[in-house]
Amino acid sequence: MAPDQQLFDSVAVSKTPRRLRQPNEVIEALALDQNTTLVLGPDALPARKVRVHSLDKAHYAHYYADIVGTGMKNAYPGPLAWVELFAGPGVLYVEDIAAFKPGSPLEALDIRDPFDIYVFADLHDRCVDALHRRVDGRAHVLRGNANSADLHDRIVSLVPRNALVVLYVDPAGLDLHFDTLKFFAERYKHLDLLLNFPVPGIDRALSAGHGEKASRVLNHPTPIELIGPGSGRPGTSLRQWFERQLSSLGYDHFEAVPIKLAAKNVALYDLMLASRQAKAKQFFQEAIHRGPGGQYTLSFG
Repeated sequence: MAPDQQLFDSVAVSKTPRRLRQPNEVIEALALDQNTTLVLGPDALPARKVRVHSLDKAHYAHYYADIVGTGMKNAYPGPLAWVELFAGPGVLYVEDIAAFKPGSPLEALDIRDPFDIYVFADLHDRCVDALHRRVDGRAHVLRGNANSADLHDRIVSLVPRNALVVLYVDPAGLDLHFDTLKFFAERYKHLDLLLNFPVPGIDRALSAGHGEKASRVLNHPTPIELIGPGSGRPGTSLRQWFERQLSSLGYDHFEAVPIKLAAKNVALYDLMLASRQAKAKQFFQEAIHRGPGGQYTLSFG
């Protein structure tokens, strides 16, 4: 086994290598699954290899967390909780710019008025180990399948029912079950959903005859019907159906921003907010308005 590969062994990943690499030296990646790879970060811990659009998404999540944390600090009588599924290792290696950047968990922690409770979860041991070290006691870090009852029970044991909760769910593929959203929505009266809703990915899966995963995401027994003749444009139909499913759980305020592949200006998925409160939509609009780089792009009224 090559020395570089040993750094990713379940034991060796916790050890400090003789020399930390610089971003332009990160070449080899360890595949976790079909959608995700890890590379060695400059702190000797794994980082997730992504394209620049993932950085935009992390920034939007950061600004939303920042606005909610400050806006609700003295306005909400209970605790504020940020819960993130598919959290990853906490650091991104952005291929387009050959640089390491904080991922959404670290972005959510680095705000003016932090939430009272943070819970981050991921399925992969290496991501959980790396994130645990990087948050350094500031959050609960759990290992588990995002759709499993065991993980859900552990999360609710940490987050009281009276909390105002932001549930951030950002799977790499079609790995989120609608039943997971339903579980938390029925558990928490004050639950905002911040979701990666992959319209093009669902459309491609359905067009290729892979309807099982799309069915679990959309809560539809035969989701191919949503893009069939008479359904209108696929993206519109899928979004409308998904929003109707969330509406059945009491959600009536929605907002979304497309996350685009920068080189081609093509939308990859929507970062969607769903809330039972109009204030959350206003907060999300302000986060979008700041732009990925933090600058304000238009006047906000």
